[in-house]
Amino acid sequence: MLFYLARCAAQLVVALVGIVTVAFFLMRAIPGDPALYMLGDFATAEALATLRARLGLDLPVWQQYGVFLLRAAQGNMGVSVVTGQPALAEIWAAVPPSATLAVAGMAIAICLGVPLGIIAAVRQGSAVDLAVMLMALGGISFPVFWLGLVAILTLSHALGLFPALGATSEPGFWKGLHHLALPALVLGLSVAAYIARLTRSAMLEILGQDFIRVARAMGVPERRIVWHLAFRNALIPVLAVIGVTFAWSLGNAILVEAVFSRPGLGSTILKAILARDYQLVQAGVLVLAAAVVLLNTALDLIYGAIDPRLRRT
Repeated sequence: MLFYLARCAAQLVVALVGIVTVAFFLMRAIPGDPALYMLGDFATAEALATLRARLGLDLPVWQQYGVFLLRAAQGNMGVSVVTGQPALAEIWAAVPPSATLAVAGMAIAICLGVPLGIIAAVRQGSAVDLAVMLMALGGISFPVFWLGLVAILTLSHALGLFPALGATSEPGFWKGLHHLALPALVLGLSVAAYIARLTRSAMLEILGQDFIRVARAMGVPERRIVWHLAFRNALIPVLAVIGVTFAWSLGNAILVEAVFSRPGLGSTILKAILARDYQLVQAGVLVLAAAVVLLNTALDLIYGAIDPRLRRT
């Protein structure tokens, strides 16, 4: 078990370093000069050179990378070139709205996708199965921003059930929940489509195995077969699907934030990219990568707890 935990921890560190490294070099491959953005088009060459030296942009890229890794290991992601505030602090301030949206969307996706996938598998070939698969196909085919625009036009403007803007500065839990409901529903529907399809596939694979046929021949109630035998054995692939789709929903949450004008990581990172704010982008990528990698590591540990055979592989 200790070796399994050490391997998960090593994979976590390697994944984080790799993702942040790719983001570091990709940002510097984008045309643009942060110093020119800050000082404007009429800045003198001397002023630009002074600012680049202060920001460390006059160093070779490999030296900038070394300084970045050293500071990142100490928890220092630098200072935003636009606001002058610590980059990591700005990113952390933008995390709660995005995390709330992602968690709410995933809760809706799990509550819809898993039961629908199980029902479709149990009723394979029926009209219910066809309806669920058609809905899942629609959810996968339509982009999340298109679903968001349709939801605004129908549920907000036409029916007046939800506000068009997905955020409010007014205090109150129910007020915030009312503004969160529509963005979370749009995000949840797009993710539920993937979960439903893959849950159905996992359940069909288990329901077709010999021990299920033996259980039915012995007269075990169908409800017990579905929930205690089939679903329990399909739990690992279902958890894997949830972990992968949660990482995917974080990316979709950025699009949903843009459609519904919600504050969060999406708007913060987008503004940083446009301003060539390297430090802020790197801090945002690090936080997003850490969230995804930590979730996948936690799922690996859960897999090991459910199936001890995985700890020996």
